Amino acid sequence: MAGDTEVWKQMFQELMQEVKPWHRWTLRPDKGLLPNVLKPGWMQYQQWTFARFQCSSCSRNWASAQVLVLFHMNWSEENSRGQVKMRVFTQRCKKCPQPLFEDPEFTQENISRILKNLVFRILKKCYRGRFQLIEEVPMIKDISLEGPHNSDNCEACLQGFCAGPIQVTSLPPSQTPRVHSIYKVEEVVKPWASGENVYSYTCQNHICRNLSIFCCCVILIVIVVIVVKTAI
Repeated sequence: MAGDTEVWKQMFQELMQEVKPWHRWTLRPDKGLLPNVLKPGWMQYQQWTFARFQCSSCSRNWASAQVLVLFHMNWSEENSRGQVKMRVFTQRCKKCPQPLFEDPEFTQENISRILKNLVFRILKKCYRGRFQLIEEVPMIKDISLEGPHNSDNCEACLQGFCAGPIQVTSLPPSQTPRVHSIYKVEEVVKPWASGENVYSYTCQNHICRNLSIFCCCVILIVIVVIVVKTAI
């Protein structure tokens, strides 16, 4: 992950600038993150994806479609700033007697897809709008995998965070949707309204209230007149 950190950061910045250009968001790795262990005000998103590994001892290569990527997100509405902490869980070689846990290697295409899914969660959870994901952006695996997941050598499984199912596809990179194409905004609820909008809304309410009072008075006068004529 160390060598790809700048790629993740830059791509995340570009995606956030497309949807929230006036807000500042940062992304940084944190190997201490744990699923469902959150500080107050933080939210979580996790995704299982496809990646490759290489053993630093024997140079053996293998691939896995159940690599856990964990994100913790925090949004400060007051400062218009957000931060994301990220942890990518490792795996180790099953052939070596004392293997080290190795960082996964992602294609740029899958990095882009993971981050697009992350941005959608940020829009939905942090901005409190109602968004509909037109389609979950699936991961791409470039080889066919056989056999069960090797949970004995998976860091996430060994720590009790069982890997979940993953949706993979063989779509070519040219068919990857842009960030705007995967979000359909049903209703955007702004955290605050401008002074002009508030004033307009207040005036409209005031006019409607006065009109209602006037109508009630007219009806009451008509009823009184009818009662008086009937009594005479």
